[in-house]
Amino acid sequence: MSLYAPGVPEPGEDDAAFEPTPPQPYGSAPGARPLPVPLPQAGPPPPIYTPRAQSAPPGAEEHVPLGWPRDPTVTASVGPVEVKPTATLACPIVSALDQWIAAAVQPAALHWFRQPVVEIKQISAYSCRGMNGNPNAHISEHAFGNALDIGAFVLADGHKITVQYGWHGAPEEQGFLHDIQLAACQEFTTVLAPGANVYHYNHIHVDLMRHANGRHICEPSAIPGEVVAERARGRYAAHNPADPGVTGSISVKRHHHVLGYSGEDNDGRPDAVPGDD
Repeated sequence: MSLYAPGVPEPGEDDAAFEPTPPQPYGSAPGARPLPVPLPQAGPPPPIYTPRAQSAPPGAEEHVPLGWPRDPTVTASVGPVEVKPTATLACPIVSALDQWIAAAVQPAALHWFRQPVVEIKQISAYSCRGMNGNPNAHISEHAFGNALDIGAFVLADGHKITVQYGWHGAPEEQGFLHDIQLAACQEFTTVLAPGANVYHYNHIHVDLMRHANGRHICEPSAIPGEVVAERARGRYAAHNPADPGVTGSISVKRHHHVLGYSGEDNDGRPDAVPGDD
């Protein structure tokens, strides 16, 4: 009960005490003062996204690009390569084959033929046997699924580059096969190509065998494709002095082995046989 008459303010009384208290969030301390409200900026805030120049029509499907922006000069993937027949292989050599195909085989095909490889013909993968098919020899890496024998490469236009005939075929074929052999010698621990021995005249053998002292076997000695192709062009020019400017990549004279691509396979030699290495 106040000692002062009605309407007479008490000494020291704060007029603000009679103002209504704003609501506080649930859980706030009693008597907490509200936070100051920031003043509006002089201009509108920057947008958090870039406005579209034109909105899509109603019902139109929106396509949102995924991933990082792509440089338009970067070449797109040339697509997967199919191995035929289906090969049974261990995981380590599968990884090595993927790396070799992506980093060496496809760039070499685009360089020499202006198109990618779409299929690899294999003649031996997993096979429980001795080396070179000899049951009395050391066990082959094929017995562990750790080796693959490659007999041919098929290009996007259907042309087949066989190891047996392309190794001494047109300059482009020789350049391609020697380039991929050179790269294979850096990816695998064993690479045996035509010229290594009598068992490998028709395919390229690759494996991941662990050799003593960490050495690699690469036979015959790898030569850059440009060197081999230039030699082939020189041999062709020597056989055709009237037309030394022609490289020999295409010709209608099918009887001369170095003139055309190796797709004819008509020299009478036996076809590749699985397991002969």
